[in-house]
Amino acid sequence: MARIILILESNENRHLVSTFLAAYHSLGEHAPGEPLEEAFDLCIVDGPSLDRFGAELETRRDAEQPGILPVLLLTPRRDVWSKMANLWQFVDESITTPVTKAELQSRVEILLRARRISLELKLRNEDLEAFIQAMSHDLRASVRAVTMFTEAIFEDGGLSEQGKQDLERIRWAAQEMRELIDSLLNFSRLGRGEVRYEPIDLRTYIETCIRNLQGEIRNRHANIHLKGKAGTVQADPTLLKIALTNLLSNAIKFVPEGVQPEITVSASVKHDICRIEINDNGVGISQEDQQRIFLPFVRIYSEEQFPGIGLGLPSVRKAVELMGGRVGVESTPGRGSRFWIELAM
Repeated sequence: MARIILILESNENRHLVSTFLAAYHSLGEHAPGEPLEEAFDLCIVDGPSLDRFGAELETRRDAEQPGILPVLLLTPRRDVWSKMANLWQFVDESITTPVTKAELQSRVEILLRARRISLELKLRNEDLEAFIQAMSHDLRASVRAVTMFTEAIFEDGGLSEQGKQDLERIRWAAQEMRELIDSLLNFSRLGRGEVRYEPIDLRTYIETCIRNLQGEIRNRHANIHLKGKAGTVQADPTLLKIALTNLLSNAIKFVPEGVQPEITVSASVKHDICRIEINDNGVGISQEDQQRIFLPFVRIYSEEQFPGIGLGLPSVRKAVELMGGRVGVESTPGRGSRFWIELAM
């Protein structure tokens, strides 16, 4: 049974709420002057109580993140949301008094349902993070084994020059796999206040992302050109890598069969905004599809034409927006696309 705590100065409102809800929920009343330590699933307050306990409620709600700890405000004022600045930080819903039993019960049930769903999602997120941690441990072990055997073969000697080059590619791929595992772990924790801003030399970073795609570049005989001198940008290395790598990979991939990919990456700074543009000669995107492609699992081409599950561009969008930036596209079907990212310097 859900636990509801009442922080109401009005004796009339306290009696009314208790009468309406006691038959369906576990109710508690907060004693004046006591710290707000009791566990609850929903808090019902009035204006005077909110003035006194607003800071404590905000702290409790922050501690529940990413879960929801709902607060319902009883108020005689119909203009409370326009008159009270930042009310959303403390309150999820308000009811204008006098209130009917049916209205109060329906609002309470909606807020408690949101509470239950948020707790379920929180548990699933925790299970998912535990799974990712376990899988990353196993993957790291496999990568270490590849690296160890590569080192052993290299030390034994007897390899031709071609063999040494192939072995070096294996070592490089193992290093990239380690970095990918770390990136996935970091990405799984994003959205929880863990975005890390670091000064990044943009040209060097773009060159690293291109080097990571050498296999795709060779397979499609793609040409990638760099232009501009953007200098240093403040960004999260993992997020920026996800964004740039996905955009570059798409620029190589979404090109008609038989056409050699020609890609230009440029970076510029204007009014303290760094803009990165990736131009391609690919199949292009129609006007009506240019917003849809940033939604998860949206595909505008068949699996036979271009394999994939439709998560590349949504990952780009999420990564850029978590850094406080913007992403967009300008495109004409059959004439290529220009994807752009804007980040504050």
